[in-house]
Amino acid sequence: MRAIHIDPIHRSVASVEYSGDYQQIYHLIDCDTFDVARINNKGDGIFVDDEGLYKEHQTFFYIEGYPQPLAGKGLMLGTDASGESVEPTLSTDEVRQRVHFVTPLRTGNGNIVWVEQLEDGVVATYMFEGA
Repeated sequence: MRAIHIDPIHRSVASVEYSGDYQQIYHLIDCDTFDVARINNKGDGIFVDDEGLYKEHQTFFYIEGYPQPLAGKGLMLGTDASGESVEPTLSTDEVRQRVHFVTPLRTGNGNIVWVEQLEDGVVATYMFEGA
């Protein structure tokens, strides 16, 4: 089935084949344990490294509609009414338009500002509650 792989290291969003075997998720997002961030009410979620925030030199991405950035690589899948993995309802292009690759920057007063380097050299900044 089609899944969507989000890679903040290479700043890419791409369709990948997912066999349905949860063990494949560990390999696709380079982790030992994972969690799921639910991103909409249609059953779509992004599998992420559950220990991603503890890793040094981590990379992050933010997807519009989710309240904070996510650490490391992500794999988007959908779920059906019985909780089984299915293809996401969002297309790869829709996800590509909603994903932003961001870097945390601590300000002088201890707050964190998230920075995105855009293609035209412009820098976008984001602030998230609790992030």
